[in-house]
Amino acid sequence: MATTPATPSLPPLKPLRFTFPFRKKGNGTASVEITDEHEFHRILKNEPSGTYSLSSKGMWHGGIHISEAGAGQALDLKGGVRCIADGDVVAWRLNRSYPISELPAQNGKPAFSAPYSTGFALVRHAMEFPRGTKLTFFSLYMHLQDLAGYESDATLPKPAYWTPEFKVTEYAQDKPHVSPRGVTAPSEQKGLRVRATHPHGAPRCILPLGTQFSISERAGDWGKIKDIHGTQPYPPTVGAHVAPSAAVGGWAFLGKEHGGYVADAVMPDSMLDQVVVPPQPVPIKAGDLIGYLGRYDSLGQQISNQMVHIEVFCGDAIKPFLQEGRAWIEQHSPFPDRWKQLGLPSEPTILRIARKTKLYKAALNEGQDAPQTGVIQVLSLAGLAKLKDNKVMETTPGTDNQKRPWWKVDSADVRSRVVSGWVREQSFAGGRVTREFAQAWIDFDASFDEPHDPTHTMFATTKAYVDYSLGADVPAPGALAKLSPLMARVYRAIYATGDGRQAADELCDAANDPWRALRMSRLIIKHESEWANPVKWRRLIQEIETRTGPQVQHEAEQNRIEKLVWWDEVKAGVSDLPGSDVFHIHPIGMVGNFARENCKALEITTDMLKQVARATSDELLDEYVSPLNRAFVDHRFDSCISQGHFLAQILHESGEFKFTKELLERKHMTLGVAAG
Repeated sequence: MATTPATPSLPPLKPLRFTFPFRKKGNGTASVEITDEHEFHRILKNEPSGTYSLSSKGMWHGGIHISEAGAGQALDLKGGVRCIADGDVVAWRLNRSYPISELPAQNGKPAFSAPYSTGFALVRHAMEFPRGTKLTFFSLYMHLQDLAGYESDATLPKPAYWTPEFKVTEYAQDKPHVSPRGVTAPSEQKGLRVRATHPHGAPRCILPLGTQFSISERAGDWGKIKDIHGTQPYPPTVGAHVAPSAAVGGWAFLGKEHGGYVADAVMPDSMLDQVVVPPQPVPIKAGDLIGYLGRYDSLGQQISNQMVHIEVFCGDAIKPFLQEGRAWIEQHSPFPDRWKQLGLPSEPTILRIARKTKLYKAALNEGQDAPQTGVIQVLSLAGLAKLKDNKVMETTPGTDNQKRPWWKVDSADVRSRVVSGWVREQSFAGGRVTREFAQAWIDFDASFDEPHDPTHTMFATTKAYVDYSLGADVPAPGALAKLSPLMARVYRAIYATGDGRQAADELCDAANDPWRALRMSRLIIKHESEWANPVKWRRLIQEIETRTGPQVQHEAEQNRIEKLVWWDEVKAGVSDLPGSDVFHIHPIGMVGNFARENCKALEITTDMLKQVARATSDELLDEYVSPLNRAFVDHRFDSCISQGHFLAQILHESGEFKFTKELLERKHMTLGVAAG
């Protein structure tokens, strides 16, 4: 009898893990993970410049700034800039030391030097939802610390994506073995032993002190040697023959012995002051170190400024990606088994409270003069669940025949004044309250692709921008009608009822209102990148100097810009980097949408798992770390006790991951014994 072959099961989709680019300063020495997007927006309010999507001077700005004097006051800058999502580093640039803009004495002010960083890291990320629908996006971290900053502070960890070479130090004391005839090696023949395998493979040779070498692979404290740049190694045994190529492919220890590291990481000249596109992208995880704030001093005044610019961008695929994801959710989201087929949790993660929603005085009781929201509020359901005394569960079914929780929430009225009250999680009589999936990108809008000024101002023409910025005596210099079609559309999205007479000023000030900042963070805007086509800046400067005459700051600024751009160089080596006219996404808005609330002990690593599964190989533990962390979130094991019980049961029943499927034969044998 013919049977229909079983449909092979497809692997689960792998959701990206997201995290905010900085931790927050703690009360003591330890920093604290930020889990609330609203908190990060409040911190960004302290940033004097560089907000999304406009600078304080009215120029296009595709990302956000974090500076030491601004938002950095509340953030753990010593912990460094962290990667916002799992991905691969595809390009980077590291300054040996910062380039310097030299400003001559003028207008009674002395000459001064202004360092600035051109260092950056570019990370590529891939997201899939639903199955077969993929989005490639990039996160950029600009103005990173120079190498000199790391060398001046040896305690600073270095980014793992760097591809340094190594130099054998005086702490390497390996010597050739005594010959069969008892001859010992000369005292000067000492260095670093190279083995066929690690950690106890047969010795191949010894690298002399001072040898500089590169590696192709790293495994813990061991590196697989790629090149020793023509150095002649010592033989493994006195009197033996050793070829110069004997070290290549062998493994060298890179850790500490005899009081120090046997090999120091050194950056070759080929990795400094130029764009590096590694032959193979370097994997990086959410939360991994990207670097530290670099110098970017003003050309207008002699003030030291430490900062980083962070942005997210992607190509045109964002539009169909959003459309297909939302269509799938609309059709399939009520059916848990369909989420299970994708390997994703079937519960929404976001509570959305629409405008014109009443906030009841108490759960199940509207009360008198219940305030009404004038903004859209989005909150993490997991975050709400952690707050004390803000949840009441219904004891009898509501109008939808379901017993639902009521949540106490904060919002704002039409005048942006804080209001608070209670809402039912779903089917709420006081307004529209819904539970949303992160994959729906609720309230994100990628339709902002109208024309913009080619010199990157917010105005329709560069001349209109110069009138506005220089305070020219012209009618309504900052009015809505003067803005480019793109920025006029952005204005209407942020100020729906504004009269537009001071549109430019209002847009530049939008980040100071947390609710407008939240709305701005949902606008996905298409605009030419700041890091391409430096000619556009020269056009802007020429237009300004028709009014002001030549300015030394302008020439210095143009020189900076020409050293900052990197797009064409990266595009030559990264084929899926889109053209420079890209859609920009607010990095904090994106992380806030996708980041899940994690308890302090939630994220486990292979090293942590090794402590309780010592008989299991590292390769097998690596395979199960991500699914375990995902299970902690999906099933709300949000305490150390619940995690410990779950992990102990998994390890016991699987024999420390040796048996991950039920053995039918074993069950039958057990049943047979019991029956006999």
